[in-house]
Amino acid sequence: MPEFRFQNWRINYVEAGQGEPLVFLHNGGNDHQIWEHQLAHFAATHRVIATDHLGFGASDKPRVELTLPLYGEMVAALVDELALAPVTLIGNCMGSAMAFHYTLQHPDKVRRLILCNITSEKILLAGPLGAVYQQFAASREGRDAYSAQVEATGLPREETDRQLRSQYGATPPDDPAFSDYIFALCNSPGQQRSLFNVLSNFDDYRTPDAFILPANFPPACVIWGQENFILPATAGEEFCTRLQPARQEFLPGCGHLLMREKPAEVNQLMAAFLATPATQAADMTSGLKG
Repeated sequence: MPEFRFQNWRINYVEAGQGEPLVFLHNGGNDHQIWEHQLAHFAATHRVIATDHLGFGASDKPRVELTLPLYGEMVAALVDELALAPVTLIGNCMGSAMAFHYTLQHPDKVRRLILCNITSEKILLAGPLGAVYQQFAASREGRDAYSAQVEATGLPREETDRQLRSQYGATPPDDPAFSDYIFALCNSPGQQRSLFNVLSNFDDYRTPDAFILPANFPPACVIWGQENFILPATAGEEFCTRLQPARQEFLPGCGHLLMREKPAEVNQLMAAFLATPATQAADMTSGLKG
């Protein structure tokens, strides 16, 4: 995998195709592989890039607090290092929060946003991981002790399968190869420590909860799994009421990993949004806000 340096840390990414750049940002606990169907599809028409965020996958896993501002700086380093601006950012969960946070600070460098299941402190608290966040935030020492124990004993296949199943809607995809991949990824050194670290720092994920969009904010599309157990769709509806994106889609039967549950439908939605001229999409957003 190619890599770039961010504050002397190594960030790995995958890249394919040519043309207008699309950057894919994964959710916590996973890595770039969640986007394999989108990368394969859009590489035929675009330059596609997907990172392993700091702390996850093949990237460095330093013992630092993994906050949203830090990840915003990582996105900035990626965009500048690879000369991607103006870029389309596509995220899931914390990846969407990273994209949104970066865009608020650098709207001139972003062409479009596709936000899948965006998370925030308020949105996380609406789901079952809210209690985990509060527990870890109350005691960093307890968080670190627990993560050390998990990493020392490892996660059995039954547990990684259960965690993966919780990210799907009613009908999970039949994908044993991805289940194998997730089992190995969850048991890679530092992966669980980074996930628990992120979960303890959601007081820094308030950007999507309280924002003022700059006048030149790019057009956005929100896609949400209607059966998302981790980040409830009702929280997504409330976010859309405040953002008023150019397009919003709530997909029946999908959960947190909608890009893997219904890849063809998600690819079609993304392609339709990307095909809409940016000025027309921006006009749609302005009309909604008016």
